Amino acid sequence: MKDAKLTNIIPKENIYGHTKRLLWILSKIQKNDEIAELGCGTGYMITLPLAKLGYSIIGIDTDIASVEFGKRVFSQEGASPEILKVSNIEKLDMNPDIIIASEVLEHIPDKDLGVTLSKIYNQLIPTGKLLVTVPNGYGWFELESFLWFKVGVGKLLEWTQVTRVVNKVKHILFGHDFELPYSSTLSDSPHVQRFTFKSIQELLQKYGFKVVTISGSVLFAGPFSNLLFTGIRPIMYLNCALGKWFPRLASGFFVECLVNTEGTFSHRGN
Repeated sequence: MKDAKLTNIIPKENIYGHTKRLLWILSKIQKNDEIAELGCGTGYMITLPLAKLGYSIIGIDTDIASVEFGKRVFSQEGASPEILKVSNIEKLDMNPDIIIASEVLEHIPDKDLGVTLSKIYNQLIPTGKLLVTVPNGYGWFELESFLWFKVGVGKLLEWTQVTRVVNKVKHILFGHDFELPYSSTLSDSPHVQRFTFKSIQELLQKYGFKVVTISGSVLFAGPFSNLLFTGIRPIMYLNCALGKWFPRLASGFFVECLVNTEGTFSHRGN
């Protein structure tokens, strides 16, 4: 996956491990798979790059503002805006080989979580695959987010112009490497689930999925780490490696699941 097209589409890594996540997804899919991203937001992070790489994918989300914004982004990026749809798993008019639920399950309350997973299970083809990414509910990301947003340290740093100065220095040193051109979502949805390395596997198994692989994203993530370190390439590489070496302590988890309990998966056409 080192060809020129891939290099032009895959973004440079940030503190959150977004590029690592995208490369992980790419390692689990094939060009003849039919793919749906559930809770895609604007589609910028996953649906758009996969579409530009030639994969058959649609992105669905219930947030109208995010989807409409994403459609404009897709048009600007040379992708069909029709790839994005305001919809949910109940209205999905296809049975995909693969469903991607990236940073979605942590937003779903208890009363809806089991129902959603059951619908995903039933929507996939009999030998389908579910790719899940969730934050570690007790990891570094949640700690930083609590201090930045709930305690209000982020507002203090903005009020004292610290964030502006740091970003200006980073812009001089690293150019635009640390900036995302578009937002991944316009929806402000809180995390209501706190997953651990063990509990996310148990949840998926409870609803019929067979967990094939689980790995860690990055070790450190969050607004403080992003402010200080995104754009510094050696730290990005080290952070990704630490997430791999210490998956239980990682800021997030990547989980590959199969629908059938036999543990086999057949890509469409194989």
